[in-house]
Amino acid sequence: MEYMDEQSIDPNLICSICHKALKDPICTPCDHTYGRECITQWLNQNDNSSCPMCLKKPMSINELTQASRPLRNILDQIRVRCTLCAQTGLQRGDFVDHINKICPKSVVPCQAADIKCPWKGPRDELQSHISTCVFEPLRPVLYSLIAGNRQLIDQVQKHNNEIKKLIQQMHQLQQSKHISQWNTRLQVNISHPKKRNLNEVGKTDNRKWI
Repeated sequence: MEYMDEQSIDPNLICSICHKALKDPICTPCDHTYGRECITQWLNQNDNSSCPMCLKKPMSINELTQASRPLRNILDQIRVRCTLCAQTGLQRGDFVDHINKICPKSVVPCQAADIKCPWKGPRDELQSHISTCVFEPLRPVLYSLIAGNRQLIDQVQKHNNEIKKLIQQMHQLQQSKHISQWNTRLQVNISHPKKRNLNEVGKTDNRKWI
């Protein structure tokens, strides 16, 4: 992108750091305006962290504020020329859309990039590439394989969940079995002393009668 008539741009719209039209204008606490990238680099590289124009300091990036909407609108209306396709008369605010959607020389990927087609080239060569692209015809087959793979993954996950449930149930049964065995042993241990006591009582009674 280049400005069509840079000399005619209002000096108030020029960044005093790079001396070009302001991009993403940012205001300092001392009311000077710079491009965001320019003033950010200045503050990061300059130990003094001062305003380039009035040298007011200290100043941090956190103190910077976005320029007013009217100023940004004026900057967006500056006329520019696309250096890729040579189209002129574009408004700077529309340039990104021009590159992303319209410019015939802007580099774009194949529409089959999502299935690993590596081609990238000018937008005006895209249709020619698509007509010979070996990846795009494979899309239905790949989608079918992907869908089948997802079903298998879902089935495996379902089986894994069922196995986990069975393992939990098995552990619960084992715990119940151990508890039951422990209770049985406890009851046996309790009953044996009772029997011994009854036998001793019986022997004592017999002796009395003798």
